[in-house]
Amino acid sequence: MIEKLKKHYTNHKQVFFLIIILIFALFLRVYALGSPAFWIDESISSTASKMILQKGLPIFDSGAFYSRALVFHYLQSFCLLFNSTEFNARFISVIFGLLTIVLAYFIGKEYSKSGGILSALFVAIFYLEVFFSRQARFYQLFQLMFFLSIYLLYKSKENPKYIYLALIALVITINTQLAGIVLIPFFIIYMIFFLKQKKYTYLSIIPLGFLVYKAISVFGMTSNFLPRITLYINRYFSYASNMYYLLILFIPGIIWAFYKKKKLTALILLPSFILLFGVFFIRVFAFRYIYFFVFPLILFSSLLMSFLYEKYGKIMLISIFFLILLPSNLFFPYTYVNVISPIKYNYNDFSAPEINYLAIPSNLSEILKQDKTIIFTLFSPSIEWHIKKPDYAFPFSMNGIGKDTISYNNSNNQRVDVYSGAPISTERPNQSFYFILDYFSAIKLKPDQREQLQKILENCTISYENKDLQIYDCPQNYQ
Repeated sequence: MIEKLKKHYTNHKQVFFLIIILIFALFLRVYALGSPAFWIDESISSTASKMILQKGLPIFDSGAFYSRALVFHYLQSFCLLFNSTEFNARFISVIFGLLTIVLAYFIGKEYSKSGGILSALFVAIFYLEVFFSRQARFYQLFQLMFFLSIYLLYKSKENPKYIYLALIALVITINTQLAGIVLIPFFIIYMIFFLKQKKYTYLSIIPLGFLVYKAISVFGMTSNFLPRITLYINRYFSYASNMYYLLILFIPGIIWAFYKKKKLTALILLPSFILLFGVFFIRVFAFRYIYFFVFPLILFSSLLMSFLYEKYGKIMLISIFFLILLPSNLFFPYTYVNVISPIKYNYNDFSAPEINYLAIPSNLSEILKQDKTIIFTLFSPSIEWHIKKPDYAFPFSMNGIGKDTISYNNSNNQRVDVYSGAPISTERPNQSFYFILDYFSAIKLKPDQREQLQKILENCTISYENKDLQIYDCPQNYQ
């Protein structure tokens, strides 16, 4: 019996290690998952998913249809069936994070015997993979589907039936993030020139149709201001200051991987670099736009270590051990790269600000939740999630371009907040009210809007404030 167990362990050793990695990765991702406050986009997604539970579709109370990442939001709404909590809203990304680890394992195995396990291990503990797997937003799904579609496309040469799965993954990728259309030319070329059974090439019409349909939208997102590109590149690279060593390992890892698997390496890297370059032209800076590139960065860095391990033997385990442990949060609690000790806070990213409603004192929170309490605000989804639907919304631009991106004309031709459906107003209400002013929205206001807001807040007193928001108690119009 013992001999059979030993033989079974020997034959399935990698699967055994993968399960251990996944269990540890799950622990890192669910630990205190509901503790951090939502950052702004998390509240938008979570509100859209709550609307699915109420209406069957992600239609805000303004009447606006939220068409982004439908697969993500329907799966997220399933998690919210059990309870509308921050933990449940984020849990679906935990699943996508674990599946990304499994994907790294299968892609790594294509290159070397140990490449799968090492790739899975480094993806499991890399700090950005952990943080983005703990968000109630769809960036983890986009990364997963982007590289899953590439992997399935590559495997379709051996088994053409994989092309159906690859196309499904491609559709989900594009629906999750429009940037996924960068994959379409590679799909068309691969399906025409590399599929062994030519009867499947007619399916290239599907990605071609997506390319034509979506191309116009992409051009509208790009920037006309070339001087911004240098600024954005510098900003993005500033996020990599704690992991320059990975960039150094990444380059020889690419060279070695290309020598081993030219086609797969090219399929992974070419669309990744094209999309990475394209992000620099987008008018709005946000680190989350380049998060997808973390996957090939870890993959090829890990593959380099696997190639060295198979070439030089167990002596390389020392280097691998140090690469895991030394840059971890056990030794560098603020600038770490690997997560070994669990975390209970959000990633510190100024381009993804949180609004901490969880810190509001319970007595004030109860007052705000009362039906008779009038709430006036700017960014409404966080308030709607944590407190209740606001009564009025002050217009502002979410991305800082222009003055107003939240106004929406509903079916009654009324100007309302696109998320909550609250009337848009720049006038002070006639009754007493609370104004909730969040820092994210306030810094986007133009000078004349600030003047309008100051008039609204005249004679108001601050009931509560933290670094993210201020809550004003405003009496009935005193004039």
